[in-house]
Amino acid sequence: MTTAAPADAAIGKRVEELDTPVLYVDLDALEHNVALMAQRSADAGVAWRPHVKASKTPELAKRILSGGAQGITCAKVGEAEAMVAGGVDDILIANEVVGSLKIARLVEVARQASRLCVAVDDPRNIEELSTAFSEAGLTLDVLVDINIGANRCGVTPEVAPTLAQQVLDAPGLNLRGLMGYEGHAVGISDLEEKEAVSAAAAEVFAEARRQVEAAGIEVGIMSGGGTGNYWFNIALGASNELQAGGGVLLDRTYEEKMRVPDHQQSLFIQAQVVSTAVAGRAVADMGWKGSGMHTGLPSVVSPPGVEVRGLNAEHTILTLDEGVTLNPGDRVTMVPNYSDSTMLLHRTLYATRNGVVEAAWPISAAGALQ
Repeated sequence: MTTAAPADAAIGKRVEELDTPVLYVDLDALEHNVALMAQRSADAGVAWRPHVKASKTPELAKRILSGGAQGITCAKVGEAEAMVAGGVDDILIANEVVGSLKIARLVEVARQASRLCVAVDDPRNIEELSTAFSEAGLTLDVLVDINIGANRCGVTPEVAPTLAQQVLDAPGLNLRGLMGYEGHAVGISDLEEKEAVSAAAAEVFAEARRQVEAAGIEVGIMSGGGTGNYWFNIALGASNELQAGGGVLLDRTYEEKMRVPDHQQSLFIQAQVVSTAVAGRAVADMGWKGSGMHTGLPSVVSPPGVEVRGLNAEHTILTLDEGVTLNPGDRVTMVPNYSDSTMLLHRTLYATRNGVVEAAWPISAAGALQ
């Protein structure tokens, strides 16, 4: 039985020599994006704690940390487990962690992390976290989650002082501040509207701080922001910690829909043509199982004159401009529509420079849904 070659065997090879479909990141573009987000945050006096729910890759997280980030943000306990196992140990889980099974795992992550923080928006959850961590002899950092317009999780500013005081009084917990995510703003394409919605969200967030401080409670961290509006978020002044992270990869959604400025595409998929049986069309060996498709289709960056018409489970259907010819075995390079929908489908991210593989990074948090 023949099996796939070990990922490390790819080091030193060109992308075109790897089996397809292959997911890779261009290190020059990645480093540009990391430096840009780190500098913009620093210039605004904001700490950068990028989300890794897209990349799911500890080695990529380490590159970001070495580029100026002060910690990372995860979506799930499973992501935090993968990150701390991979040597990344300053972690915010920007989510509520509820129930005995997940909290028991959270305690084990806390034993390994240098700093671990979660969001809360319910007094019962605060009680169960307090019980678990005090019994374990550990302390968990906590941010009170504020609903600043996304209408997902989070309480109103008026409720925030009560929850903040409960955290202060709870053994095993340490109040670090507040969290507010403007998910309703990041996807807006019109920049004037995006700025206005971001400003309204920032005012709600600032009001929550005022309410908590009026109750005599100190607020340290004000954490939030996504890639789709991060430049507005840090300029508006309500946040002092930025969670935006997907912009280090960029993709069609961030560039075309969210209109993220000055970043470079760094994440690519290369597939191989397997059929040209229909005139004006070619079929490649990557379908939605390799790229995702819930936000849309990937786009071809090379060769020119080729467009993605559709995705089946295992095939990309390509249309060819007049005069363009592809043959079985030819390579097609694409940019994912949305990196969040793509990274979790793969198990290795190849780090390349000038088309040559420098490293093979395990995507160890792929499948970390729990």
